[in-house]
Amino acid sequence: MREIAEFRVDERFAPMLFAENEGKRVGSSVRRIELETTDPRFAEVGRLQRELRAKQGAPFFYGWNLKRKPSSLELRQANLFMLRVVAVFEPAGEERGTKYDESSSCPNCGAGAKQIGPLILDVRRIPKGKDIAKTIGGEMIVSRRGAELFKRHGIAGVVLGPLRMSAASSAESKDWFQLSVESADAEITAPTRVGIDPFDDDPQGECRCPLGDLLGLNLLSEVTIRAATRGDADFVSSRQFIGTRRELLRPERVIFVSPKVWKLMESEKLKGCELEIAQLA
Repeated sequence: MREIAEFRVDERFAPMLFAENEGKRVGSSVRRIELETTDPRFAEVGRLQRELRAKQGAPFFYGWNLKRKPSSLELRQANLFMLRVVAVFEPAGEERGTKYDESSSCPNCGAGAKQIGPLILDVRRIPKGKDIAKTIGGEMIVSRRGAELFKRHGIAGVVLGPLRMSAASSAESKDWFQLSVESADAEITAPTRVGIDPFDDDPQGECRCPLGDLLGLNLLSEVTIRAATRGDADFVSSRQFIGTRRELLRPERVIFVSPKVWKLMESEKLKGCELEIAQLA
């Protein structure tokens, strides 16, 4: 499997590692660079990030993203996939009146607050042409088309709830539904890497919960779960959380789907999400 890292590199420092014609400039101050993690320069990116922060108080790169590109054989042989929702929008449901029971969240990291009552969103802000999307607060929704496909194909473990368009009205959207997962038993385990960025596994545990609810800020590798916690539903989610609790941001469970869901999403071209191979141990 190929693993490709995308970095948003400060244009002032890009010539320290890259040729003038490498990457794509984003505005005048940032260059988008893609590297396979097997490229020797990948480790150099991490070295420059540490050195420039220490000596100049400035980063070599600002944003980053890791993409894994499996072969067609690896996809066909996979037993589990991680669902990554890439169509993200605001405002969050909390800003529109969605209520949460904060007393049910972890007292240390704030993860796990339960939603009480219906999800309320401004449907005008939902990205156009998508079937699955989520708010910056992690609330997931699915289009009517996606919901009908899940029902028609007997997809197990997924819960479709109403989506209200206003806190002042009981009117519900006919085109969108809240997407939830019944099970939250999947146990994320080694060799999964979780940390701050591809070169920082957060050894001091600054972004981890000592109670075990929050594993860290970002996933840095393929996700592995204990096979005994997989269950047999088509949708399952992790017991642990990834992310941070800050203002409207909430830590999120990792969602996994079966090969049946992967085949359905591929054949029907459901948009707004990506599937990545996950492992069982």
